[in-house]
Amino acid sequence: FPISIIVVSRTSLKLHAYLRERPERGRRKLLSFISFRRERKRRRSRKMPFISQIQRQSDYAYFPSDTPIVIDNGASYFRIGWAGENDPRVIFRNIVQRPRHKGTGSYVGGPNLLSLSGHIGETVTIVGDHDPALLRYFDCTRSGPRSAFDNNVVYQFEIMEYILDFGFDRLGANGSQIDHPVLITECVCNPVHSRSKMSELLFETYGVPSVAFGVDAAFSYKYNQRHGICNEDGLAICPGFNTTHVIPFVAGEPVYKGCTRTNIGGYHVTDYMKQLLSLKYPHHMARFTWEKVEDLKMEHCYIAPTYASETQLFQEIDRTFVPKSEAETSQPGSEVLKSRPLTQEDFKIVLGIERFRCPEVLFNPNLVGIGQAGVDEMAGVSIRRLPEKDEELEKRLTSSILMTGGSCLYPGMCERLEAGIRMIRPCGAPIKIVRALDPVLDAWRGASAYAASAQFPQQTFTRMDYFEKGEDWIRGYKFRYTL
Repeated sequence: FPISIIVVSRTSLKLHAYLRERPERGRRKLLSFISFRRERKRRRSRKMPFISQIQRQSDYAYFPSDTPIVIDNGASYFRIGWAGENDPRVIFRNIVQRPRHKGTGSYVGGPNLLSLSGHIGETVTIVGDHDPALLRYFDCTRSGPRSAFDNNVVYQFEIMEYILDFGFDRLGANGSQIDHPVLITECVCNPVHSRSKMSELLFETYGVPSVAFGVDAAFSYKYNQRHGICNEDGLAICPGFNTTHVIPFVAGEPVYKGCTRTNIGGYHVTDYMKQLLSLKYPHHMARFTWEKVEDLKMEHCYIAPTYASETQLFQEIDRTFVPKSEAETSQPGSEVLKSRPLTQEDFKIVLGIERFRCPEVLFNPNLVGIGQAGVDEMAGVSIRRLPEKDEELEKRLTSSILMTGGSCLYPGMCERLEAGIRMIRPCGAPIKIVRALDPVLDAWRGASAYAASAQFPQQTFTRMDYFEKGEDWIRGYKFRYTL
């Protein structure tokens, strides 16, 4: 018989105590617990058939075991690499799709794709970006793209396990055991339950020796501070994919009591633009995929200096713009559309008011039905939430405002934000807004530089601490960004 190795964890100790108190109910709970662990072990024992255009790294074995792995776990993109390096090794969309094969056969998609073969009904895991030509081999009607995030909090840890499996596999790891410390980012004021489940996943599933959690916007601020872009005292405004955060920094450390969050981000901008284009061109609704609309948004959208004046200007220029009063008086059934041959004009898409109306939701969330404050108002609320009322401190905060995150790349963002903050601050108050060196990658680069320092092991908690102290240790865990 093979030798069985039993790892005693806090969960198993709680279950043992439950068995002694309630033998009958505890036996049923034990059977369900064992079946769950066996299912996870069986799923991890077989090789997952991943499909990706990302090549697998080949130098994983050359890094010593004390070299940390840095993970920027964003709601939009997942970035993983080694501490001390300037760029992440692997970047992919943080989504998972698990379709089934339509038929038997095999397909080899070229040098950058994994070989794909299978039988009818076999499930294949597609993580992140993939070749759209592969979708004709699968049945995707019952499995759409899924994310592990609810707003900016990880709550679907089964999907998160697929993401981590793929990330470690592309990094070059062999097997399921990861013998490197891990520094992973999380959202501001992450719930203890989410951090606890992430720790359980990393410790019990991957066998990570130690883990540290840090805020992505804080790493970006500290990285730009080292390069002289911002000061020790300042504000970090991070419009992300699902949410937007404002974090005040005092003496180089984030003050979480003054943080503010609004549930608006780049996802809502893309979704709003997709809705407007679908209403404007209903015959091309199927062509407006999420990826195409995302490219149109990043290439053509901008922030208007004044939304009302820009809208009035487009009423005179844009012929496709219909004011609300005219749209209400027109009768939908007055004219009957007649079939006619398609011309070249039918295949043209005119981007007019959508160029600045869609990113306007960052400043006016009411446009998409979200009754929350805009980015400029959040800065004022964050300053008022500080525990100490100091005018000199407020001046230092507003004189060093850093914009980071993918949704701050729109032209005119800094100018519009400065004008909005100036309206809520006293007359003559110093206001200086700067953009990060790289709003997208600075969070990972800051975490990489932090993990490469000699004091980083002092900010981690080990697997032994997790097994001995459990969730109580995670609840009191505090990360320091100034070493």
